[in-house]
Amino acid sequence: MIKKIHILGIILASVLLVSCIEERLSADDTENASAYLQVRGNSLLSSTDPLDNEIKSLRILAFKKSTGQCVSNKLYSAELNDVINHPIDEGVYDFVFLANEPNLVSVLDGLNGINDYADLGNITYPEQAFRSDVSIPMFQELKNVEVLPNRGGARVDGGEIQSLVELQLERLGTRVDIVLEGEEDLTNYFKGITFYNLPEGITLMSASNASLGRSKNRKFTLTDDASYFTSVSPSLEQQSRGIVWVKKITRFILPFSNFSPEDDDSKAITLKVDMENRHSPSCHLKIQAKGVAGASKDNYTLPYNSALLLTGTIKSPLNLNIQVTPWGEENHNWQVGNFYLNVSDINVSITDFNGARITFSSNMPKVHVLPDLYVGEEQVVSMSTGKVFNDLVFTPVVNSPWFAQYGNPVHDGKFVKYETSRFSYIYDTESKTGSGYMDILLDEYNEIHNKTFRLVLSGEVDGEKKLQREIKVHTRQEGYRFDGIYWDGPYVGAFFRDDEKGERIITGQQPRLENTTDLSEWQVWIEKGDGDIVLSTTPSFDPFVGTATPGDAEDYPVRPNEFKQHESGSYVTGRGRVYFRVAWKRENPNPVIDNGLKQPRYAVVCLSYRRSTGWSPLSRIYIRQGEAADYLMTNGDNIQLGPLANKTRTEARKIAVFNLTTTKYKNGGENNYEDLSQIKSGVFVKYPSQAGVFFQWTSNAHPRRAYHPTKPVNGYSSTDDWDDIFVGARPMWDNGSGTDYAWNHKDISEVCPPGYHRPNDGYTNQIAYNGPYPNFERTLPLPVERSTHDGDPASNSNDQMYSEQIEKSEWRQSLALNPVAGELVLGNEAILDEQYPAERVGWKIYRYPTSPNFREDGEDENIKAVDGFYADGYFDRRPIQKQQIANGTNRYGVSVNTSQVAYRGCVFYNSATGASVFFPAGGRKELKGRLMYAGETGYYWSSSVSPIFPNSMYNAWAQENRRDLVGNVSTSISAGHLIRCFRDN
Repeated sequence: MIKKIHILGIILASVLLVSCIEERLSADDTENASAYLQVRGNSLLSSTDPLDNEIKSLRILAFKKSTGQCVSNKLYSAELNDVINHPIDEGVYDFVFLANEPNLVSVLDGLNGINDYADLGNITYPEQAFRSDVSIPMFQELKNVEVLPNRGGARVDGGEIQSLVELQLERLGTRVDIVLEGEEDLTNYFKGITFYNLPEGITLMSASNASLGRSKNRKFTLTDDASYFTSVSPSLEQQSRGIVWVKKITRFILPFSNFSPEDDDSKAITLKVDMENRHSPSCHLKIQAKGVAGASKDNYTLPYNSALLLTGTIKSPLNLNIQVTPWGEENHNWQVGNFYLNVSDINVSITDFNGARITFSSNMPKVHVLPDLYVGEEQVVSMSTGKVFNDLVFTPVVNSPWFAQYGNPVHDGKFVKYETSRFSYIYDTESKTGSGYMDILLDEYNEIHNKTFRLVLSGEVDGEKKLQREIKVHTRQEGYRFDGIYWDGPYVGAFFRDDEKGERIITGQQPRLENTTDLSEWQVWIEKGDGDIVLSTTPSFDPFVGTATPGDAEDYPVRPNEFKQHESGSYVTGRGRVYFRVAWKRENPNPVIDNGLKQPRYAVVCLSYRRSTGWSPLSRIYIRQGEAADYLMTNGDNIQLGPLANKTRTEARKIAVFNLTTTKYKNGGENNYEDLSQIKSGVFVKYPSQAGVFFQWTSNAHPRRAYHPTKPVNGYSSTDDWDDIFVGARPMWDNGSGTDYAWNHKDISEVCPPGYHRPNDGYTNQIAYNGPYPNFERTLPLPVERSTHDGDPASNSNDQMYSEQIEKSEWRQSLALNPVAGELVLGNEAILDEQYPAERVGWKIYRYPTSPNFREDGEDENIKAVDGFYADGYFDRRPIQKQQIANGTNRYGVSVNTSQVAYRGCVFYNSATGASVFFPAGGRKELKGRLMYAGETGYYWSSSVSPIFPNSMYNAWAQENRRDLVGNVSTSISAGHLIRCFRDN
């Protein structure tokens, strides 16, 4: 008897993948059978793409229910509206239907050789069987089918007798369609996409292909695969989000990817957007299964018989909003009644250096973030949202706010705006629709952690009807954040090479206004360089910034925050934690001046913030573009004050931007020290904030030994490693005559590279006193004997005046607006261990400072310098961590305990020209090479020797820089200091 199986439709769990039969199927053999299965085409659900519905072949396999033996195995070719008469004896069978099987010898041989049901499990369809240019392989299994005699029909699994059995095939592949968006015109950069980590195929009769490898990649380019790509104009909704470029990419057919556990990201398929001359962002393809309380669990599987619509904005990290939608439906998971709340992402990850931007839309009059959040993946423990994240809660500043629009509803014509500095929802009262965004950044929750928080976004009507979405935020903080005020750790500068214009991150914690619960408000504007500099409160989207392996800052350009209308790129505002990004708009346009390097250019940015209702400090951030050595102070200037008043500046030199290191240390070497084989063989570090290495002024045994900047902390046990005392005649840098000195040490200890030299602090062929000497102070018996800061000897003082010697000093004339004489002395460094002279037993003798105290002149400061952090694309991208020094106390830096360590330091600047240069506070090595003052003070050698003091052997001048102590100091030549080279004339 002839039985009929009608292929009526392919019932799918996703959009677009709907199959139909539009071709005749003819049997290859219909003789000598007691019954038939008849298969014919019919009208089916329409499809947006006929290729999704195409069937070119159908294999019918029948297995005896009782034994599993294969009793029928027929392959049919397809033609429109034909009828299949599939011969088979009456009985009970398990049927397997395979459509569009791969035309590959290995597959055909396997299918033709099937003897029993178990053999199906040995059949693998390879990855290349799932492509856009071939029909999609399909499958269906019908078990326990009783074929009745005498045209009696068929009974499926004990059900009613059917004269027509409907066949519902499922695809063994996944269709992917992509919509890429850009916040700028990416036409000149976008080149295509690449899929990575595709499974090597699928195993027939198995819903999982976890056991197969995932080594396959597919690359699609605009040049070779143009038919996939279509440029379209942004919709009004996209335009409202600042989208100006849209590319639709259509119909990629991939093998399904199913495995357990579904959150195993090692098996995830990765999509990379290929950009030319730009960072190429990528992400794992991830669908989101419903989890606890409306949140989601990571699910990296791509189900068979599914279609994925991927929508994402090209940035890093690349976030793709993925929809899996049944055919014929627009299934909106977040719609309740007549209200909806669309959210671009409900599962994000951030560090304390970056942020996550989430956009949303609704038809509810008010959408806002609830004031409490939940801690953990599923726990119900709550915290104040404002104690964790920066300014998301719609709350006003009560006490004389700078920005009244933050936290208060603003009615603007037909629009109602709900804004904070990190959140905005704008509702159109006429169209009854609204859209918004939030930038999620950490704020007052400032501790090293790896934790998950759950925000709640709430849409409301009259404060009652509510539709809420839970947003899971995975947070990671690997270092410490500091208050953005000058005595703690503000950013004071930023550096870019000639060709750099990527993001620099400026951040600093702000306590709430004194004696209030109000968030501190802040604003930033460009004082010098407007038109060349761009500011933005949009957070970094580098997924690894804030870790030891951040992305390249050049991959993350800075654009104004398109969601804040008042931000044009030259002015930004915020509340709570200071966080903004700064960059140059273009590469350095200045002429080349030095071996391919351009004349640097400079800018100044002002930051004003509220600490109390009546106190609003202002700080400046000095920005430089250009790595060529440059003048800070210019020769030919007339010096106004100090010992050189009314004289012309003659000894200023161009200052290198970087500290000195060696090739091995620059490339990551970590030995305790390295001896340079020849003079002038040092190299510059990669970033201005990096300390480089320590050198002794000179040494008997190790005249060019470079010491690791952070280890060993407690020094060396052998003089083979560290030379504590220089033996012999007093060393002198330059040549001279006489036997009192060991002349010409520059010929064995100069390590600055060719074209540069170790700068002097006055004479280099005789002792450079540079001010009152001997500058000793006795405190017992009274009266105190000392000279004055003006360089005049005090009553009964034995000091001799050498102040005019600084006329020869490169250090003082290059850094100081008004060069000062003498030295800075602080704390224990001032105590003389030996009494002087011997007949004054019992008298307490000190060295005292003979330079003016730093900052005592206020706005007329002789040396213009500020202490803090430096955003150079290195320091501002890595966690600030603790580092112990030799006295057991902790200091802070990035990449601590490595040769790449970087620290805070001092920016020296010229108010008139805007020029600036940074010196990191790398500390120094003291007795036996013990590490001291790292992360606190920078000590930099000069090439000038200084007078001998009773508590020292041989001394030399050094430049000392820290928050409240900037100037020159006389120190033992056996100490280990940093070196900053000056350009030769």
